Amino acid sequence: MSRYRGPATLIGSDGDEIEVYVDLRAKQREWSGTATIGDFDASGAHDQTLRLPDGREAQVTLGGSAAWSDVITLVGSGPPPFA
Repeated sequence: MSRYRGPATLIGSDGDEIEVYVDLRAKQREWSGTATIGDFDASGAHDQTLRLPDGREAQVTLGGSAAWSDVITLVGSGPPPFA
């Protein structure tokens, strides 16, 4: 199992960039994790690009979070950018 914890950037389809802290895990052909995001409304933006500090990118789909939480779930698409 591969894992990455650290800073990353979420990039929306409109080009907006948001700095986040992620905790990601890859198991076999799937990868997912969480992102900690302060003051972010994820209600309308589900598909994003995730960029790691070294420039590697992957597509992610944003999942849900509790109304009081700044942690959202992420589900990766394609190969993980951290493996």
